[in-house]
Amino acid sequence: MKEVIELIKQIRSGNLKPVYAFDGEEPYYIDLLCDVFENDVLQPSEKDFNFTTFYGKDADWSAVVNECRSYPAFAQRRLVILKEAAQLKGLVELESYIQNPSPTTVFVIAHKYKKIDGRFGLVKAVKKKGVYLTFDKIKDYHLSDWILNYCTTKNIKIIPSNAELLGTYLGTDLQKIVNELEKVLINVGEHREITAELIEKYIGISKDYNVFQFPNAILERNVEKSYRIANYFIANPKEGPMVLVTSMLYGQFSKLYQYHYAASKPDNEIASVLKIKPFFVKDYQKAAKFYNLTQTIEAIEIIHQYNLHAVGINTATNDLTLLKELTAKLLSI
Repeated sequence: MKEVIELIKQIRSGNLKPVYAFDGEEPYYIDLLCDVFENDVLQPSEKDFNFTTFYGKDADWSAVVNECRSYPAFAQRRLVILKEAAQLKGLVELESYIQNPSPTTVFVIAHKYKKIDGRFGLVKAVKKKGVYLTFDKIKDYHLSDWILNYCTTKNIKIIPSNAELLGTYLGTDLQKIVNELEKVLINVGEHREITAELIEKYIGISKDYNVFQFPNAILERNVEKSYRIANYFIANPKEGPMVLVTSMLYGQFSKLYQYHYAASKPDNEIASVLKIKPFFVKDYQKAAKFYNLTQTIEAIEIIHQYNLHAVGINTATNDLTLLKELTAKLLSI
C-alpha cells in the first residue's frame, strides 16, 4: 500500500513516466491507479482530444501504438490507458513501443487478474522506461492490518478486534471491503471511529452474534454465550453457515495448538508464529487455561469430523443438529 500511496503522490504532482504497467490477481489497486490517472493527469478541458481508453478484448495492438505515438492537442501530454490488457491479442508487440516511448504520452497498461507473461521482454522494458507494479491477492491473515491501514489513511479509528471482525466476514475482496467501509465512513460522526455498533447498523454484522465471537466463547468455555450464539445461528442460518463456523473454529484451535508450543516465547514472537497481532496474544494465553494441549488436539479432531459432516461427507444430518452437537462436544472435552 505504501508504494501505491507514493505513486499516487507522484502522479498528482505531475512527476510522470511515459509508461506504467500494473498486473496481478488483486484488481483493487489496478482500478484505483487507473482512476487516479484518469482524474489527475489531464485537465477536464484537455480530455476530449488527449485521453483514450482501450479495452483489450476489442482493441488492436497497432491502434494502441498509433494512439500513443500521436501528439497532444492543446495540452502538454496525452493519456492512453489499456484496460483488460490480458485479453489483448499481440500484447507482446507493445514491447517495441515501450522501448522507445513518446515523451508526450503517458501510457498505462492495466493487466488484471494475472501477471504479464514473464517469458517476454515487455515487463523488463517497462521497468527500464517507467513503473511496473504487481499486486498479489492479499492473505486472509493480513486483512485486519490492511483494514487498519486503510482506516488510518482516511483518518478514521478502528480497534483491531473490529478490523478482524470485518476481515473475517467480508473476505479478501478488497473492493468489497472498501465499499462496505464507505457505508460506515459517511456515518461515523465527529468521533471519527468505526465501532461495533456502526458495523452492525450499516454492514449488518452483529457485534454479539457472529462467527468471530462464537469461537471466542468456546475457547473461554463460556457455556451460556456459546449456546446463545449457536441458537442465533440456528435461527438465522445465513449468519453462521456450518462450513464457515467449523472453518473459524479450526483456525482458532489451530492457533491455540501453536500457542502451546510457543507459550514460553515473548509476545511478539508468539504473534509472529501465530500470524496475529500482538494485541490478540492475550486471548490465546487465556484460552490455554481452558484447553490444555491434549484437549486442544481433541478439539481439532472433533472440528475436522464436523467439517466433513458439514460438507455432506458421512452424514445426512442437517446443519442445525450438527451445530448443537459440535457445541456440546467442544464444551465437554
